[in-house]
Amino acid sequence: MQPLVLAGLLWATQAVAALEVKVVLPEQGVDDKLKAFAAKAETLLKEWEPKVADALGFGARPGEVHPASITIIFREMKGVAYWDGKAINVATQWVASHPEDVGLVVHELVHVLQAYRKVPGWFTEGVADYIRFQLLEQGRYGIRLDLAKMKPRDSYRVTGWFLAQSEAKHPGLIRRLHAAAKEGRDIEQAFAEHCQGRTIDQSWADLAAAAPAKK
Repeated sequence: MQPLVLAGLLWATQAVAALEVKVVLPEQGVDDKLKAFAAKAETLLKEWEPKVADALGFGARPGEVHPASITIIFREMKGVAYWDGKAINVATQWVASHPEDVGLVVHELVHVLQAYRKVPGWFTEGVADYIRFQLLEQGRYGIRLDLAKMKPRDSYRVTGWFLAQSEAKHPGLIRRLHAAAKEGRDIEQAFAEHCQGRTIDQSWADLAAAAPAKK
């Protein structure tokens, strides 16, 4: 039995090994602002990988293994940032004009651990923004809510905010939905099962009905 115990200890050690972050900067045009952003991004990725994993319930299913390393590439490109399956790509132009927006790498980190297949994009992005703005930014979504016009499937911050309200009312929801997504089960059905039969649309309607009337 001793070899099996030793093997188990070695596996556990590997599972909690510190994340390695590889930062790739452009060959030209690297100023102090970009260097500072990159350093903060590296720190955030290392600190938040286990926190994101915990929020998702990551690792509870066979085949979910923490990444040993993540590469973040800063380059000229359109947009803000994206995960391409191999690296997190960040636009240098965005960093130059939004040097405080380092939390964007946590959003992309969520995508690294999600690796969903056949899951609605609004859900994938909503979970990533839930973790970024609810957990990292502590509820500072930076959006003006109009529940009469907005919908729970509007994606990004709107869906993230909706998931935050639903998680608060039904603890464990995010983990339940992540499990459903990884297992290829229907997200809408998993939501209703966890939320005492209330569908996504019914839960949104509940929030809209409870919202203060606009003057």
